Amino acid sequence: MDQLPLITLGSLLFVIIVGILKPKLNIGILAFAVAMIIGFMVMELKEGEISSLFPSQLFLMLVGVTLFFGIAEQNGSLAKILHVMIRLTKGNTAILPISFFFLTFILSAIGPGNIAATALIAPVAMVVAAKTGVSTLLMAIMVCTGANAGAFSPISPTGIVSTGLITKIGATDHNYPMQIFLAAAGIQSISAAAAYVIFKGYVVSKKNTDITSLIGTEPLALTTSQIATFVAMLILLVSTVFLKTPVVVLAFLLAGFLLMLNWGDSEEAIKRIPWDAILLITGISVLVGIMGKAGGINLAANLIATISSPFTLNAILALVTGIISAYSSSSGVVMPTFIPMIPSIMEKVGTTDLLPTIIAVNVGSHMVDVSPLSTLGAICISCVTGSVAKKRLFNQLMIWGIAMAFVGAGLSFVFLDLM
Repeated sequence: MDQLPLITLGSLLFVIIVGILKPKLNIGILAFAVAMIIGFMVMELKEGEISSLFPSQLFLMLVGVTLFFGIAEQNGSLAKILHVMIRLTKGNTAILPISFFFLTFILSAIGPGNIAATALIAPVAMVVAAKTGVSTLLMAIMVCTGANAGAFSPISPTGIVSTGLITKIGATDHNYPMQIFLAAAGIQSISAAAAYVIFKGYVVSKKNTDITSLIGTEPLALTTSQIATFVAMLILLVSTVFLKTPVVVLAFLLAGFLLMLNWGDSEEAIKRIPWDAILLITGISVLVGIMGKAGGINLAANLIATISSPFTLNAILALVTGIISAYSSSSGVVMPTFIPMIPSIMEKVGTTDLLPTIIAVNVGSHMVDVSPLSTLGAICISCVTGSVAKKRLFNQLMIWGIAMAFVGAGLSFVFLDLM
């Protein structure tokens, strides 16, 4: 029985490594399988004990929110926001990268999340960059970073994952989700500003392409379904952020209302729910739950604590999570793995401030998501035409993504360890 902590920790590492070697495999399925094997055969747990580890509340929140914004995407509401924001730039190439950063940030934060916002905006952003002479590398960085700056909004999928995980470790302060969101947005914005300066985004391109020619000039008349969707989005945002209404309740109510009145297509909206990501997150959560029962989390916490001190803990956490996240899912693998370890790590290191450590894990794991090995970076590369241009952007984003693991650690040290 003394080998149980090592067995469970080794099983998690095995699952992560398999995910790296076989990127098309959803390791949530493998995580479920490994958890069942260890739970039944090694730990001799009952079926109900293993089933109780399934994060049902997190599952419902993710399904409800992604269903609601699947409707908003399906009925064209999100596309309207994109067109309006682009037209506001009036073709000024110096502000194009900034405008796309804020556009992706806003769309990510109001609910769809970082992956959906990137998938919606990157195809337009990368074409705009190529047509106007803006650096495609800079545009990709601004889109991905903007998406992650808004990712920890309390009503976005990643923010919901974070809230669900920190609630399980006893962080019940209702202000934490908003504080995490603002901190993550601030640190991501610093890296975006640095990229804008480094790659000279402020230099006006000599190309004078009229940006409206890229998106059309037809009037942006709203349909009844889109008006209703915007009202529903406003209700969801205000009620969740300011009135503290449970997001899972509102998301299902508003989605049901829109579908009942035929302001959305239920079949198409359901198809837009990221079932693969939800399976990944819940599978890893169950395996980590098995680790917790077996003492594997405590063992992993010991290993991290041995290389940390009260003055470097957050920098170390950001660096370790950043490096691992460069080759695996940020919210699907890294957050469900490391956030449950935080109380044990803090106890061993001798710190008591919970919030900075949560921020360090969340920021560290997402700073590297501009990497082409991540979903966000891969989406941007897929929107570039030409094999030479794709390969060049792949190499550039790989260098920038890996560098962000160290930048994230440095920023975490400055803002979370020193301050």
